Amino acid sequence: MNRRDFLQAAQDGDVEKVRRWLEEGLDVNTKDYYGDTGLYEACKKDHDKVVALLIKNGADLNVTNKDGFTGLYVACRGGYDKVVELLIKNGADLNVINENGDTGLHLACYNGHDKAVEMLIKNGADVNVTDNLGSTGLHLACYRGDDKVVELLIKNGADVNMTDKNEYTGLHRACGEGHDKVVELLIKNGADVNVTNRYGFTGLHVACREGHDKVVELLIKNGAGLNVTNKDGNTCLHLACKRGHDKVVELLIKNRADLNVTNKINKRPVDVAAGLGSDTQLLLETETRKQAEYSELVSSVGSEEGTTVKLFLCGDGQTGFIVGALWNIRRKFRRQDVFNPTPGVHVSIEVVPGIGRLSLHDFAGQAQFYVTHAMLLRTTNAIFPVVYKITDGEDEQKQQVHGWLSFIHCSNADPTNKPRIVLIASHADKLQDRKAGRRQAKALVEYYRKLFQESLIVSQEVFLINCLEAGSPEIQRLREVLGTFKDDMLKQRTQIPKVCVQLSKTIEGWREERKTFPVMGWQDYLAAVRQACIYIEERIAELASSGKQGDEVEVGLKAPCGLTESLRVCYNFPIVKIARTAEDYVTLEELTRVFSAVADIPLLIKLLQDFQLCHTYDEVTLIIPSLLQQEMEEAAWSPVSSKAVYFGLQIRGRTEIDSFSCDLFPRLQTLLMQAHPDKLSRPLLWKNSAKCTDKKADALLQITQDKRQLNIFVRSNDGNREDCNSIMDLLKDMTYRLLHETSPGARSRDMVLSALDLREHSREPHAYSRAEVEAAAAKGENLVHPERNVPEKVKDLRLKLGYMEGYMSKCFGKVIRGTSADWDNLAWELNFEENEIRVIREMEHDCDRRCREMLERWRNREGEAANVQALKKALIKIGHRLTAETLEARELLDILEAKGERACVKFYAVLKLCDKFAASLIVEEEMSEEGATAS
Repeated sequence: MNRRDFLQAAQDGDVEKVRRWLEEGLDVNTKDYYGDTGLYEACKKDHDKVVALLIKNGADLNVTNKDGFTGLYVACRGGYDKVVELLIKNGADLNVINENGDTGLHLACYNGHDKAVEMLIKNGADVNVTDNLGSTGLHLACYRGDDKVVELLIKNGADVNMTDKNEYTGLHRACGEGHDKVVELLIKNGADVNVTNRYGFTGLHVACREGHDKVVELLIKNGAGLNVTNKDGNTCLHLACKRGHDKVVELLIKNRADLNVTNKINKRPVDVAAGLGSDTQLLLETETRKQAEYSELVSSVGSEEGTTVKLFLCGDGQTGFIVGALWNIRRKFRRQDVFNPTPGVHVSIEVVPGIGRLSLHDFAGQAQFYVTHAMLLRTTNAIFPVVYKITDGEDEQKQQVHGWLSFIHCSNADPTNKPRIVLIASHADKLQDRKAGRRQAKALVEYYRKLFQESLIVSQEVFLINCLEAGSPEIQRLREVLGTFKDDMLKQRTQIPKVCVQLSKTIEGWREERKTFPVMGWQDYLAAVRQACIYIEERIAELASSGKQGDEVEVGLKAPCGLTESLRVCYNFPIVKIARTAEDYVTLEELTRVFSAVADIPLLIKLLQDFQLCHTYDEVTLIIPSLLQQEMEEAAWSPVSSKAVYFGLQIRGRTEIDSFSCDLFPRLQTLLMQAHPDKLSRPLLWKNSAKCTDKKADALLQITQDKRQLNIFVRSNDGNREDCNSIMDLLKDMTYRLLHETSPGARSRDMVLSALDLREHSREPHAYSRAEVEAAAAKGENLVHPERNVPEKVKDLRLKLGYMEGYMSKCFGKVIRGTSADWDNLAWELNFEENEIRVIREMEHDCDRRCREMLERWRNREGEAANVQALKKALIKIGHRLTAETLEARELLDILEAKGERACVKFYAVLKLCDKFAASLIVEEEMSEEGATAS
């Protein structure tokens, strides 16, 4: 009798051979060296006919191999429903466990086999049985993200709040893997969103650490605590900042997370946020400062409820008719009445029937210039009626409405605030088909409600208004909607510092006193503030007047970037066309001619300079970038030396609703001029372009007509990459900080421009995403230009790879796998401690289940050398099972960094042995000589 042939026949599903061996008297339960029987082999390969034959001949259904596996176990793991059904019907023990404590249910749940799970439960399997690590089937199903299995388990009595030995619930596991459907299902069935594991992590902590923004949003909506701290004192925001998850950080800020919580080593989230994108980093820094200053102001002077609501009327046409119709209930406009919008922004206080007292800011027919923008910043108590003509073409209507909504969204400096919008279609009296016009207006409302749903509250009401009828039902309904918006805002708004409420009462008097070009110097303003509020101190005056606190104060706007000498109270004066010189400049004489009747010219020039709207080198000729009309000639950026190296960065809006303020590029040009001569030589300026140099490398900046993309090209004629680094760092920092000031609500992203296209001076160079470049770098591959089908070396695209950047996490997997690397030395260097072993535990659900047993054994061994060897074996095994992307490499890197520079240098040395390409990308000069010596 041949035992081996019998087992092979069972494995192959050869019914006739199996029957022949049995007829010849072979023991049906014969085993091989590993304890595997014929039944086990047949179950493992889903051969249901062989299984039926073996059962008929008396096979032991519950016999285990050396690993404690039964036939039912492997059939459940494979999801072989017919085999599972056969085994259950013939009396297989459903709750037998292997040496890891796993039952068939565990394996069926882990692998997402819902039919097998259903059969097991129906026949009495314990849904809450745990393995050696305390995991139930629900834990494993949640980890894998199988919502069908999760729902099945819950319906059959699975405990949604049961914890494993590390006190993880199913919710923790689902949150960590980003399974939003499973998370939603668990919450719906009573999962505790704020339960913590042994390390103090809630589900929100885990989701934030891993960057799962959909799960984060879901948890917040269902009451997850934003400011819960774990055992290290870290909030969810700390973890998201540390990992560099921009979207999650923005979500937490938007939902009013406490930005000034400190952990056990006295670090706020902003102090550990080095890995964030530039715009998110600036948002975090700004909001952290504002939150701290607001708390300081309120604690100093107290607060009270605010009552003022602003109405910001936006539109490109004669929107004044809407104002008149709102204010005048009984009077009808005469058709010959003409409304002439005031240049600049007209500000007034009115009492509207049905709404109450409103502060009206009329932007009608005006360009979106910086002073208008400044009035929008930090405004959380405003309603924005956006008016367009229903008689215009559909494309023109969309262009106007989209432009204003994008402008309002991108000008919103408070991420916790959603501006409220009412779309108003005017000139209904001129429609031939009113029903068709209403359908058109309704379609526009629905389109923009959906497009801007994440950032704006667009009223679903459709307003098709004849602006000549002040008492029409449409106007009355408009008043009702505005009144509802006002009441809702007053209920939700935070308390206003008392000093800001007091200041708001004095504004109208200041306006009346300053009839001509109403601008106050900063020191004059502070003096007026102290006089208006007798109890006020210098620090309180600065906080209350800085434009960062309560938006009751309409005049407290400092000039940007710390230039605080000028202050706008109101902006309402006629603007006549200004003549320019052949060089596109404006002379002092011309400025005097245009503005002398309404303004103090030196004060006007100072105001423009402080707002970064103009610059002068000689006090006689003024360069005002927003007035430039000349286009750049091609010769200004022509090919140079063959040795030259080029790099390029594109900053673009993240979505179609993100755009840059119209004053971004003019102000950037002004900053370039102000940087001369300390950092840059005098730049060359054109309408949408600017060229500058730091005498080592050249740079060209260009913005597209739609204000959605800004390109920065840099080149070194001598082929020096570090010179390109230097000027790019300067320009990138300048641009992002200015972008944050001018378009604080806009989210942007970096793209890397094709070096091939840059060298050939292509008008529209191809842009690669950073993810594409980083992925290619991690694999040591080139990128292929999609249009030219030509490979580009990653090193030609990457300006600089800072030490310990995010790409290192992908390389870490290669080190762990120990490919010709001296892992033992690295492990000694890291000197893992007990509290850091949790990092390894986080990997354990990704690896072979026997790997977990190895980790448990390692924790119980004595002697550091034995620990290192066991750790090595476990991690090598895990490394073979995991891809670098799913590895918890980022957390390992955090620990490595905390070990100090010597450990970092040791890692670099090991990485060189393991992956020379990855190591070559590190800027070695950034490691100190002391650290290099230590290695």
